[in-house]
Amino acid sequence: MSCGFPTQLMTRSIHRPIDYDLPSIKVRWLHDSHYEELRSTHLAKDAFFSTYDAIHFKKNRLPSGSITFRSDPQCTVSTQLLHEQIEQLLIEIGKHKKRYTHFITLQDKNFNRKKAYGFLVVRFKKFPFVVKLFIETPASFVNPESKGFEPIFFFYMGGGINRHLLGFTRIKNLAHINKKLQENKNWASVIKTPRKWFWLPRNPNWIEIEGDNLGESGSMHTVIPGTYAIIADAITSNQTFSLKNAKHRKKALKLCNYLDLYVDPHINNFMIEEGTGKIAIIDTEHFPSLVGFKEKRFISSYFDWYMQLMYKCAENLLFCSKENAKKSHCKKSALALPLEQ
Repeated sequence: MSCGFPTQLMTRSIHRPIDYDLPSIKVRWLHDSHYEELRSTHLAKDAFFSTYDAIHFKKNRLPSGSITFRSDPQCTVSTQLLHEQIEQLLIEIGKHKKRYTHFITLQDKNFNRKKAYGFLVVRFKKFPFVVKLFIETPASFVNPESKGFEPIFFFYMGGGINRHLLGFTRIKNLAHINKKLQENKNWASVIKTPRKWFWLPRNPNWIEIEGDNLGESGSMHTVIPGTYAIIADAITSNQTFSLKNAKHRKKALKLCNYLDLYVDPHINNFMIEEGTGKIAIIDTEHFPSLVGFKEKRFISSYFDWYMQLMYKCAENLLFCSKENAKKSHCKKSALALPLEQ
């Protein structure tokens, strides 16, 4: 989906000379000689080089053997079977299919089906687990406008961040959220979160990223999986939160403020779990990384929240000079997730 206003801001005249002092990234398949390049005032070091933590990723991969069902611990499924069905999903995606043998599509608004990349959310038909699939190529990685409307704004607000990079924060942020909840008995007794594991294909492809002029760090380098997934417990709910419900709004904002907005306050991120009656948090990506927040904030209402986001987006899109962007990107975040020890 193309979006005229933001996409125009991302393009530059072919007659304008290249500014080699701009922040830049070069992206290619590992061991390939051809790379895709992106230069932009809005690129930040942390977005590309602080999200993927190889030690953390390996530690939290889907285990061998079997895993239990959330709703019925007596029931289990072989993780090998889950592996096989996700591998089959990748084959069907490569064939540009709209329906999948073992899965029901839950969300594909940020997925480019024709070119088979982006962010896709599906649920196993036979097992109570959700798969959040992340696929990028070097070309798609440097073209946020090719995956839908939202990724363009994330790009500007989060220093070039995308869903692929944010996915690496979901399990580490989940651990942070759970720890924070356990520090408060009231919240700990009413909040539930799903288990999550990373998954890699049998023969993973790897993307190499080189960065230059990113703050005061000089040249930087990392290698990330080009395709990976997060497998999470599916939450069965008999009631989702709604903006029309004052109690839901109040509860969601109170929780998010307590968690220092490490969780996206979007009202659809919360639901009442069937059977337990507890509030389930669905999405655990590190929200400060998504929108570029580096200091703690407080939101008093959803109107206040939307205004803060609009102001932040407009500031980054329209009113951010090269010098101010550089200072902003060099500023240390008080909300950053720690590296795995």
